[in-house]
Amino acid sequence: MFDTEVIESQILGTLLLDPTLVRDTLTNINVDMFMSAVHKNIFVMLEKLNAKGVEASLNNVAINFSNSIHKVGGIGYLSEMMGSVPSVNQFSYVLTKFIEFDARRKFNHLLETYKGIVSDPLATDFEEMLNEFEQKALEIRPRSLEKESRIDGLVDWYEELELKMSDPNRAFGMMTGYSQLDKLTLGFQRSDFFALGARTSMGKSAFANELAANIAKKGLKVAMFSLEMNKAQIYNRFVASMARISLQDLRIGKVQPEKRDDIGAAMSIISKITINDTRGITADYIASEMRRLKRQEGLDFVIIDYLQEIVEGSEKNDNSGSALHRVCQKIRIAAKECDCFVLGLSQLKQDIDARQQKRPIISDLTGSAAIGAVADGIILLYRDEYYNPDTAEQGILEVNLAKQRNGPTGLVKLKYDKVYQTITNNYF
Repeated sequence: MFDTEVIESQILGTLLLDPTLVRDTLTNINVDMFMSAVHKNIFVMLEKLNAKGVEASLNNVAINFSNSIHKVGGIGYLSEMMGSVPSVNQFSYVLTKFIEFDARRKFNHLLETYKGIVSDPLATDFEEMLNEFEQKALEIRPRSLEKESRIDGLVDWYEELELKMSDPNRAFGMMTGYSQLDKLTLGFQRSDFFALGARTSMGKSAFANELAANIAKKGLKVAMFSLEMNKAQIYNRFVASMARISLQDLRIGKVQPEKRDDIGAAMSIISKITINDTRGITADYIASEMRRLKRQEGLDFVIIDYLQEIVEGSEKNDNSGSALHRVCQKIRIAAKECDCFVLGLSQLKQDIDARQQKRPIISDLTGSAAIGAVADGIILLYRDEYYNPDTAEQGILEVNLAKQRNGPTGLVKLKYDKVYQTITNNYF
């Protein structure tokens, strides 16, 4: 256990000895991390000088705060702090310990707060409490201590390149089974967040379900967060597709006995997919559940249906897209933390139906600015037969990879069977 005041004194003394350290240090610590009132005031003085672009030296502190320097012990105490510094070269170590101690103090306070809540079974929903606690605990983690050196990142990159050179398959992500789409993406990559947009009845949910089933068949861990359909509705769509039973017949129980084996096979695949149909959930809740699944059983592929239904509180100076932008940012961060791919389904604006050219573009997404700024990729779906019954493109689903941050874009055409909700490769 170290003496907090001594550590605070050494940090401030070092900054006075070497003012070039002040700017970077201010990005990692703040005044609330100091326990001593005197040290808080000294830190504020250094902040003010830095904000003015004035070197935070002992001489400048004395000149700029001549009327109040006596309140922090005067020149004598500041000189004493500078003299107590063992070595400026140890500053990084001392600063790290200071930041860690502040995090420990906050975590201890959080534990004390939740002790009272845990002891009262009527205080809050237990699951909600766990999610809230986890989120607050993660917020305590000092970001400044997570930085890796430039050489560490470069070494990791080169080691990964060597592995790809020796095993070309390593370059590929999670293959969807749709060959032309996989050629464009090289498989969906971990840590990526893609948006999938389409108007109602285009096959958005069917496409997402087909992706989930194809990925699950490979033994990968899949999770779905459905804010629109309940589990029974999702099961109907999965089984209709995999067992080739009319969705309408399935809904009313009009199923031939010989289809039982097909239904059983479908259920075997569906059972490998975690489905959460809780309504009114937040991005923080989704991120928390993703982390829990990653810890407990692994997580590779996530589908969220759909982004605009995720609840996000308003903040000061919010505009119409601010909340959705925060939602997308949180989801993308969760994808990176969990090392998984996330596909977020999105609504399209209704005015697309009123114009002559109905093939969607990125700006047709509801909240396109928010989604477009954050998403690593955007996929847009279109079926011409929906608007033009006599089209030559009967049973064709256009999959437009309209944005891909780390790869090419392009259009893929797949076969769509609206009776069975199946989507397959189009080889003709």
